[in-house]
Order: sequence, then C-alpha cells, then structure tokens
Amino acid sequence: MLLDLSSGDPIIGYIKWISAFLIVLAPWLIVRTDNNLVRKSTWIIWYLAILMLSALYLGLLTYHYMGIQLGFNHEGNPMDRFMILCGIISIVPFIVAAKKGLLPKPFQVGVMVAFGLLILIGPALYNSVALSIFTQGGGEFDPGSGDYSGEVYTPVDSTISWTAATNIGLFVCNLIPLLVLVSIWKIGSQKSVVTVQSIE
Repeated sequence: MLLDLSSGDPIIGYIKWISAFLIVLAPWLIVRTDNNLVRKSTWIIWYLAILMLSALYLGLLTYHYMGIQLGFNHEGNPMDRFMILCGIISIVPFIVAAKKGLLPKPFQVGVMVAFGLLILIGPALYNSVALSIFTQGGGEFDPGSGDYSGEVYTPVDSTISWTAATNIGLFVCNLIPLLVLVSIWKIGSQKSVVTVQSIE
C-alpha cells in the first residue's frame, strides 16, 4: 500500500473529490490556454489527479487484509460508475475543441487523452463488464468454507466461464479509449483542413 489508510479515513474522501474535480476541470484549461507552459503544467496536473484517483480505486492507498484488491469486488465496486462518469466528462472539452478545430495536433492530443482515459476508466470498465457478464450468465462466487470463509471468493463457472467474461471486459476497456483516440484525431484533422482552406 502507498499510504496504508483505513477505508473510513476522511483523507480518502478528500483524495477522491479533489482528484475528480481536477480531472473534470483541467481539460477545459488545456484546450483554452495559449500558453505552452500552462498547457504542459495542466497536463501534468490532469495525469497526477488520474493516478491518485486510480490508486484509490485499485486499493493501493488503503489497507486490505487479503492484499491489494485491484478494484475488484464480487458484489461490484461502488466506485465503478464514479470512475467511468469522471472519464466521460473529462473528454468532453477535447471533443468540443476538436469539433471547433482548436487542436493544433489532434493525433498527439488524442493519444494523451486515450492513455489517461485507459488509466482512469480501464480497470472500472474491466471489472464491471466482466462481473456483469459473468453473473448474468449464471456465474457466482464461492466464499469458501472453514476458518477463512468469506476472505477469498473464487468464481464458480456456469453458462459462461470467468475467463471468457474477463476477456470481454479486457476488450471493452481497451476499445473505449481507442474509439476516443480515433474520434479526436479524425474530427480534429478534418476541422484543421477546413480551417486552413478557409484561411487560404
């Protein structure tokens, strides 16, 4: 654990909400500023906020008896929707800027946004999609028996195997950032061409 905090520690709430605020706010400054130093500094702040929120989600900041959970919970992680929502809101400024032709290097910006998005929502998408597919297919988790029951939950395969469910989750968590990259790149490139032609 990085900080070894308890799950009820007030600092957890501060980390969560401050990181989310910076993740949502920083992109607006990135696409609106003309100052290169400010833009680079804001990119760094955006990535640091993503790393902090992701570390919190993955269980790297809090103590778990059975070790790092990597965001997985057999009943679903309550932060899944929060992480995905933060990620979706954070890409809106980049899409808007691409549509307006305000991105001088759409591909580079798309790569940076997609990578940040992968870190932010990738684990949440992976866990939530895999868990949803597995449980809807009749799969369940066995808490075991004996003195250590309820500490380690093992998947009990039914219609669909846990391996297949995790493979689909892995595919989805990589597909979304890739679609965002292609969207920003294509929209931004088309608008840049139109803008250049208009000036000429």
